[in-house]
Amino acid sequence: MATNVPIGGYPFVCVSLTQADFLDVTAIYVILCVAQDGSWTVLDVGQSGQVGSRIDEHDRKGCWERNCPNKNIWMCVYRMPSTQYTKQ
Repeated sequence: MATNVPIGGYPFVCVSLTQADFLDVTAIYVILCVAQDGSWTVLDVGQSGQVGSRIDEHDRKGCWERNCPNKNIWMCVYRMPSTQYTKQ
């Protein structure tokens, strides 16, 4: 189930990484480790013109897992206006 989380004043759409199925859109993404009490820690931040493919094949997934002891990793996406940004 997706949830909206304000990060840096922007509305990000967040889902558990195990349920993430984002399209190849231009977006800023934030990877979070969510604790049992609901607090979260930022593990990674990036941008991509093809965010779905980028996350599926991300070279730092192992790092996220090592730094999130409970393995409750979430991906948050803020889509960029496609008329202003391209995948390059």
